[in-house]
Amino acid sequence: MKRFCVTVIMWCILFTAAFGQTVNGDTELTVRKIDPYFLWVSLNQTSNLIFPYAIKSVDRGSGAVMVQKAKGAENVLQVKAAVADFLQTNLSVITEDGRLYSFLLRYAIEPSVLNLRFYKLGEENQNVLIKGMEHNKEFYDLACSEVKDNRGFLRKHITEQMVVLSLQSIYMRGNTMFFKLSIRNNSSIIYSPDYIKFIVKDRKKARKTAIQEKVLSPVYSTNQDAVNGDSSGSIVLAFPSFTIPKNQNLIIQVGERSGGRTLLLKIKYKVLLKARNLSF
Repeated sequence: MKRFCVTVIMWCILFTAAFGQTVNGDTELTVRKIDPYFLWVSLNQTSNLIFPYAIKSVDRGSGAVMVQKAKGAENVLQVKAAVADFLQTNLSVITEDGRLYSFLLRYAIEPSVLNLRFYKLGEENQNVLIKGMEHNKEFYDLACSEVKDNRGFLRKHITEQMVVLSLQSIYMRGNTMFFKLSIRNNSSIIYSPDYIKFIVKDRKKARKTAIQEKVLSPVYSTNQDAVNGDSSGSIVLAFPSFTIPKNQNLIIQVGERSGGRTLLLKIKYKVLLKARNLSF
């Protein structure tokens, strides 16, 4: 009996020790100091901080400095002194990748450095992220070039007064959808596109019911060059990825500058589902 009790006690001690180690293991944290960057700011000049990701949160330690996101940009923070000779203060910035940037701000009449750019290795040339664009201009230029070079796999087209509008392909890259359009001008009169609209519209109008219509805005588009007589041209437009309900159509509308040859191409929901992945 005594031997049994000793065994039970030993098991209890081992269990408690093991449990205690697990709890300690779960609660132990590693602490690492985040060293701040020093930034000199002026009353008459604006300092720009360019981050590799979009800015999600900004906090300034004092009202002696003014901060704002650059208009139309997602990753550029502008900093300026509100008063001269302010006491040292701090600035905290959190970007969408979850990283915290800490700055100590000091006043200078003429800062020696006005612009700081933070970047990941291999992306030294990345600059400003335009609002509404998931990527920078270099990405869209490269992607659109690849889409243009790839052979079309769709055969959706409409003809109006000897001008043919075709949807040749749809590609996906991440959350961006690329549409390649082709305009074939079989006449001798130059066709100059004035605008291109993507409209999601109800296929049929029910009695006493208004038609639902939504205009989609591209985040990027290649140049809409004029198409000479008896020649062709192509245009690539990028949109945030989307689909449409079965009871609606995607209407691609191209208007002619100073002309009456308006092209209307109806695309059903099934066509969008044929989009292919774009790799480069």
